[in-house]
Amino acid sequence: MKIAWGITGSGDKIIETVELMERLEGECDIEIVPYASKEGEVVLKFYKLLKRVKGVFPGYKVERSANAPFLASKLQLGKFDLLLIAPATANTVAKIAHGIADTLLTNAALQAIKTNLPVYIYPVDQEVGEVTTILPNGKKMKLHVRKEDVKNVETLRNMDGITVLKTLDEIREVIACD
Repeated sequence: MKIAWGITGSGDKIIETVELMERLEGECDIEIVPYASKEGEVVLKFYKLLKRVKGVFPGYKVERSANAPFLASKLQLGKFDLLLIAPATANTVAKIAHGIADTLLTNAALQAIKTNLPVYIYPVDQEVGEVTTILPNGKKMKLHVRKEDVKNVETLRNMDGITVLKTLDEIREVIACD
């Protein structure tokens, strides 16, 4: 199985996501090709994870525009078995929920749906209230998830062609890795 894995600019769950990517590629019969948004790369650098991701996943690519690299085409032509966006920021979720395809990952998701390629998204903002995230220095920071962000996640849940994952652990089920 070959997975296009989108990384957005979410610091929340980025460490856990990279660790999961490494475990899955090591334990499962899959190939992961990470595609970072511009802000996704900023966050990977901020958390000192960029060199690690590039080292483990030599196919790593970063957004230059909504169509560069031309991920949407690769998805539509069947070069990947699925598109997974994890972690997904509230911004990315809102754009996909409202059909805005102006970034690499929002364009890729919306174009993949048109060809019935499975799209899985793990949004970090799924429930209204406070969440605790870990900063690059290891300190904890509390964030407030807004009802508007949760509403956009619900919109995604109701869209044809998109599966919203409640937890990162559900990714293992998606790729059928036992």
